[in-house]
Amino acid sequence: MRRDFYKVAMEARKRGMYIALATNGTLITSRVARKLKECGVDYVEISLDAATPGIHDGFRGIPRSFERTLNGIKNCVEEGFFTCVATAVTKLNMPEIPRLIELARNMGVRRFIAFNFIPVGRAKNIIDLDITPEQREELLGLLFKKSEDCGIEILSTAPQFARVCLTLSEGRAVAPTHFYVGHASWNLKVLAEFIGGCGAGRLYCALQPDGDVTPCVFMPDMVVGSIKVQPFLDIWRHGEVMWKLRDRDLLKGHCGNCEYKYVCGGCRARALGYFGDVLAPDPGCVNNKEFFVKCLQSSNR
Repeated sequence: MRRDFYKVAMEARKRGMYIALATNGTLITSRVARKLKECGVDYVEISLDAATPGIHDGFRGIPRSFERTLNGIKNCVEEGFFTCVATAVTKLNMPEIPRLIELARNMGVRRFIAFNFIPVGRAKNIIDLDITPEQREELLGLLFKKSEDCGIEILSTAPQFARVCLTLSEGRAVAPTHFYVGHASWNLKVLAEFIGGCGAGRLYCALQPDGDVTPCVFMPDMVVGSIKVQPFLDIWRHGEVMWKLRDRDLLKGHCGNCEYKYVCGGCRARALGYFGDVLAPDPGCVNNKEFFVKCLQSSNR
């Protein structure tokens, strides 16, 4: 982390930016939480892999990291941040999700978000831990049902969550983005059709430390431009890859023909990670499960 983080955050705040911090929480003492508040941080998202200390510490590879992460969550809640617990779901921790949600709620956390497993970076070496399409469907159904009576926001970065919300609620609930589920009013349904599903290159992009721009933080090698070379707005408005990601009619496999392609469309980072093609099918969906089988077979060769 940059040594001048607080200074950078304060400058960003002065320029009208909303400051969100994603962290493992282990370094957030009460003093650090206070400094984060003073420099203008609005939102803190802390990664927690399990409600069982041994599972979390085993995945992190650091003893007592569970305890330190819980202290970080506690300090953020007490300082008044909008605090979120985030979990990348794998076969190792999927059974922990109900207890994780309960733990987050009891600690005063305002949001729980289940992240998709995406085969990027070191995760390329453990794709056998990715949950099956059927398991993902079960997970998303659980998340939706919990969201109705848990008392905190429960969300998922899996674009299929929008479809699950619509079908399980019989059209009464819709998720227009990764960060909101609401009553399916006519206006919200229209908005979901327009901005719904994977937001890579459509609603957001990622700025790398060296100035490179990528469609998503989980697409670090797909560089579409550099703010050192051209204005950001030129990259956003005219990037060829960006426009491909905005056209759902270009999607391949079932994703391109699915009736939910405008509210879902599949995770483009997963498509890229598994097939090297941002327009390929997302193998995490029950409608694309034959592709998931092929991915596993390829990884075992």
